[in-house]
Amino acid sequence: MTAQLKIKKNEGILAQAYYEEVARKTLGILWHQKPLIIGILLLALSAASITLVLIGPRYSSQAMIQLNFIRDEPATGVKTQSIATVDAVALVDSVARAIRSPTTASAAVARLGLDKDPDFARESTMWRVLLGTRAALGMKAATPTPRDLAANRLMRMVTVTNPPRSYLISVAVTASDPEQATTLANTVALEYLRARMLQQLSDSQAAAERELNQLSSIYGVRHPSYALARTRLETLQNRLIALRNAPDDDAASLVTGQSFVAAESTFIPSGPSITLILGLTAGAALGVGICLALWLTPRKQTRDKVAIVGGCAGQNVRV
Repeated sequence: MTAQLKIKKNEGILAQAYYEEVARKTLGILWHQKPLIIGILLLALSAASITLVLIGPRYSSQAMIQLNFIRDEPATGVKTQSIATVDAVALVDSVARAIRSPTTASAAVARLGLDKDPDFARESTMWRVLLGTRAALGMKAATPTPRDLAANRLMRMVTVTNPPRSYLISVAVTASDPEQATTLANTVALEYLRARMLQQLSDSQAAAERELNQLSSIYGVRHPSYALARTRLETLQNRLIALRNAPDDDAASLVTGQSFVAAESTFIPSGPSITLILGLTAGAALGVGICLALWLTPRKQTRDKVAIVGGCAGQNVRV
């Protein structure tokens, strides 16, 4: 029993000595190959720095849409009435989906004329190569319009979020220009609200037409109630025509159940994170440099090198 314990103890000592020797020789190899490792590190950091300079700072701006589930209606006094007929969470989610929809993005593109902006209305290089290849092979491919391209680019720039347990929806845009980010965020939110206002006016117009028909059948066209309803219907029709023909930012404050908080420009960059990018680059470069240095070690240091490189490559090393 004592002999077995001594054998196991000796095996442990030998294994420890072996790995200490491997570690010592590994450090010696790395120290000998330090110019290679430092060169790879400096090259990677230089490439990352040039990339950061080319990308430039990014600025974020966000507009807010607050959902209110009550409204005030004039009667003998002012009364408060709930306007939510579905689950509030589902309603918030549907609003967020409508904001990030292609319809809203297309309306924002038309309002700002982004389909004439070459930064928005252009195809990616990979997509152009794909279309060119299909054309060379005689295959048909649908060509997107400048408006479609601009809307797709805008949708990628817009982020719509809803904080948990709140009825607040954030419409955020990140761009290289803080003023452009603010304009895009406000325009997307306002175009959604304009679409909601058009829908509400259309519903009010349909209700006014039904009321007018009822008054006509009951009182006739000469009754004051009919004349008042007719005037109200004409007013709604004029508002609909005006809102369809020309965007009206003031209409955002008239949408029932929703309020708008405009985005403001901020000149503090939101990204990219220089420290994080350079740190990850340095870590990856050191890893590549160490593995490459071990692979390039002369074969005369075979056993130790094979053990080290095997571990670097994810292989099992046997003692």
